[in-house]
Amino acid sequence: MIRTHLRYHAPDDIREACALLAERGEDAAVLGGGTWLVPLMTRGERLVSDVVDLRRLGLGAIAESDSHLAVGARVTYADVVASDVVRRRAPLLHMAATGVTGGRQIHNLGTVGGSACYAFPSSDVPACLVALGARMRIEGPDGGREVGAEEFFVDAFRSALRPGEILTTVAIPVVERGVGYHKLKLTEGSWPIATAAAVAGDGAGGANVTLGGVARTPLRIDTADVDRLDAIVAERVTDPWDDDLAPGWYRQSVAAAIARRALEQAMEGRER
Repeated sequence: MIRTHLRYHAPDDIREACALLAERGEDAAVLGGGTWLVPLMTRGERLVSDVVDLRRLGLGAIAESDSHLAVGARVTYADVVASDVVRRRAPLLHMAATGVTGGRQIHNLGTVGGSACYAFPSSDVPACLVALGARMRIEGPDGGREVGAEEFFVDAFRSALRPGEILTTVAIPVVERGVGYHKLKLTEGSWPIATAAAVAGDGAGGANVTLGGVARTPLRIDTADVDRLDAIVAERVTDPWDDDLAPGWYRQSVAAAIARRALEQAMEGRER
């Protein structure tokens, strides 16, 4: 039960939504799918006076062009899983969405944009977006701007969004094969301890594997050298993420194995 009085807003214009957020500041919260916000408010961990619902802003579509998919910020995991376009043209995102923990309720309500904006290190989405080189399209009081996914994730639970800004679309480059995704969980229903999203593409460009849950932000490692991956991961993971789910030293110890499995899967897929 949410114990505070709230003003509910559902604007149908992005400028109006941004203006509301800018005016209310820290007293306002964005409602996308609600799978993060509502539990936090119910537990009293997030206290606000205003909720700005994005449902009328037309952010729930998936559009394709020759080189990119434009995934609206309110596209749910269920939308991604059901989309033949995503399955064919962005299979890495499809893989991650299929395995998201939480059952039908989370799949039907949880959104790609919401996961990105909350920037929880153990979420599936952030590492995938960084691995794919996604671009985050943002609207705010001063107009629109675009930020690369790697720069969007600033810290644990902190994105590059400024006051009054809203993530509207995630632009994902088309990578139709040569991708891999692997994660380690304590139980089927728990958050991942570590994730790895790998992109080897068609062999024309470089490969990378991006670790999630291991550091405070997704850690991208540009390499196709599976044999050297253990050493490279050991060099890069110097300040591991630590929380109640798993200590940092454990995440550090499993990171290379998770990364290797994802990269091997991507390399195998590239040859098909």
